Amino acid sequence: MSRPKVDAASKVAGGATGTAKALVKGVALVDLIAANGPQRVTDLAEAAGVPHPTVLRLLEVLIAHGILRTDQSGTYDLGPRLAIWGQRYLGGLDIRREAEDLMAEVSRRTRETTFLGVRDGDRVLYVAKADSPQAVRPAAVVGSTNPLHSTGIGKVLLAYADEHTVTGYLRGPLAARTPNTITDPRRLADELAITRDRGYAIDEVENEDGIRCVAVPVSDHTGAVIAALSVSAPAYRFSRDDLPAVALVARDAAAALSARMGSHGTAADTEPASRHDTSPRNQQEMT
Repeated sequence: MSRPKVDAASKVAGGATGTAKALVKGVALVDLIAANGPQRVTDLAEAAGVPHPTVLRLLEVLIAHGILRTDQSGTYDLGPRLAIWGQRYLGGLDIRREAEDLMAEVSRRTRETTFLGVRDGDRVLYVAKADSPQAVRPAAVVGSTNPLHSTGIGKVLLAYADEHTVTGYLRGPLAARTPNTITDPRRLADELAITRDRGYAIDEVENEDGIRCVAVPVSDHTGAVIAALSVSAPAYRFSRDDLPAVALVARDAAAALSARMGSHGTAADTEPASRHDTSPRNQQEMT
C-alpha cells in the first residue's frame, strides 16, 4: 500500500494538539483511501501508524459527516460529501489563472515565449501567453487562432483527440502556412502518432516563417487532454538540438498545471525519449 504524505501528516500532527491533531490524522486516513481504494480498519491503522481505537473514532466522525462510507464487509471508502466538494473545486478552476505562474517560470528558464492553447473547432485558440524577455518574438497574441495541423499546440490537441475528430480533420483541406507545413493527411497522421509516442509535438517552422515550437499536453481530472502548453522562438536561437531539453521544461510545467486541474496522470505523461539530453544549452540555460 502506498503512503501518500502520511509521514508528513504525522509530523504536522505532532506539533498540533487536541482537535487539530485529530483533524490531521483524519485527513491522512482519507488520503490513504483516496490513493488505495477501499480499506479495512487494520490496514488503515498500520499504514497511518495510528492506534486501532483512534482510527475507529476518526472513521466514525468521517462517516457521520459523509466524508467516508462503509459497507457490511467492514471496508471504508470515500463518501458523497467529497463528490460535492470536488465538483465545487473543479467548477471554480480557471486554467488561465492556474497556468500564469507556471508559464512565467517556463519563459524565465528558457528565455522564450510560452503559450497556452485550447481547441476551438478546427483551430487553436491562444488563451494565455508569457512573453520572452528578448525583443524578437512569435507574432501570436492571446485571443488569436491558428490551424491545428500547422502548430505544435494543435498537433498535441489532435494527437489526443477522439478518432472521429481526427478523421474529420484529416479530410482537409490542410492549408500550407509555410513551405514546411504538413499538408498530406497520411504524413500528418504519422506525425500525430509520433507526438503521442514521444510525449510532445514539434512545429518545425510550419506555421510562422522563422519560428520553431515545441508543445506538450495538459490534462484534466478525467484524464482527457484539454489544452497544450508550448514554447516558441525564432529558429535561429531555438535549434533542433534544443527541442528535447525545452520539451522537458514545458512538460514539468504542464504536469503541474494538469495536477492543478485535478489530473492524476494520463497516457500523455509518457516520458520523452531524450530525458537525459545534456547539450550545452540544456546544462547552462535550463536551470
